[in-house]
Amino acid sequence: MNIVILDRKTLGDDVSVEKLKEFGDLTIYSVTKRGDLLGRIAKADIIVTNKVVIDKYAMDNAKNLKLICVAATGMNNVDLKYAQKKGIVVKNVEGYSTDSVVQHTFAMLFYLLEKLRYYDMIVKGGIWTKNEIFTCLDRPFFEIKGKTWGIIGLGTIGKEVARVAKSFGCNVIYYSTSGENRDEEFERVSLDELLKRSEIVSIHAPLNEKTKNLIGK
Repeated sequence: MNIVILDRKTLGDDVSVEKLKEFGDLTIYSVTKRGDLLGRIAKADIIVTNKVVIDKYAMDNAKNLKLICVAATGMNNVDLKYAQKKGIVVKNVEGYSTDSVVQHTFAMLFYLLEKLRYYDMIVKGGIWTKNEIFTCLDRPFFEIKGKTWGIIGLGTIGKEVARVAKSFGCNVIYYSTSGENRDEEFERVSLDELLKRSEIVSIHAPLNEKTKNLIGK
């Protein structure tokens, strides 16, 4: 069994891949450019990729390929329909980063909402202390308690964002990108209604045919 890791460098130094050696001959590449891809996967039974695109052309040139492992949650770098057609199994790492993504969601929310870049700049630049009223009123921000938070995609990550948002006192509504009723705790609405009612909107959905260009101009 030939196992090929195409972009080991993207996984970070805190992740060990040594366990994979128990399952076959392991070949590790730090990064893989498009021009090097076909030669590296020609005899592969299993491909492990994070960022490298595995499309129809790549799969057609990997005659032994049986499994594509995406070392992430999103699988938009793999042609899933063509893989299914060829009988190639595709697996991702579901749920590995839920807490980190939720934390990052709120970090970005407060960075934007509280105008942190601006206030950091004026404090470090001495503008705040030089102001005769020792304050700044030109960049107001608001509390999120009582605001309506619209979540697009109420999967594993979306549900956890909803839970934390609710703990802040937000009214949570959601739009299901899959068309399924994911949770009776929160109100399900159409996308148009969500965008009309929400003061805060966050997207927690995979990039696929249903979600591509979901939010336009």
